[in-house]
Amino acid sequence: MGYSLSFSKAVLVVIFISDKIRQGQYEFLSTKSLSEILHIPKPTLVKILQNLSIAGIIETKEGKQGGIRLLKQPSQITILDILNAMETGKPLFQTSFNIMAEGKRPDNAQRSIANLLGNAEQQMKNILNQKTIEEVLIEMDD
Repeated sequence: MGYSLSFSKAVLVVIFISDKIRQGQYEFLSTKSLSEILHIPKPTLVKILQNLSIAGIIETKEGKQGGIRLLKQPSQITILDILNAMETGKPLFQTSFNIMAEGKRPDNAQRSIANLLGNAEQQMKNILNQKTIEEVLIEMDD
């Protein structure tokens, strides 16, 4: 498997920021409070925030009144957006088999497995693209 734990933590970060701002508790959240409340080491959180910022999901503001907030509405952010921010260009499955067997049958087997895994990853991405942060926030209230 290829995706990192940072992806899952990034989803939690976006949900947490969305929820706190939705409740009107903050305009900007501090990195320190995010790190403490979500129990994410600050270096890991900084890397997550950098990736989310580059992807245009959050913005950061320095200074006493600074912190982190969303750049988009929760209804405009899908879980796939966060995956793409965190795992740019990385495949879920490695399909470089590097086997010693040669010939049509081993080649067909490798191609068949690579196609299966590629299709599975695409289906997963289609599902992640259907779920927005707003839908997660609504489910939290149930």
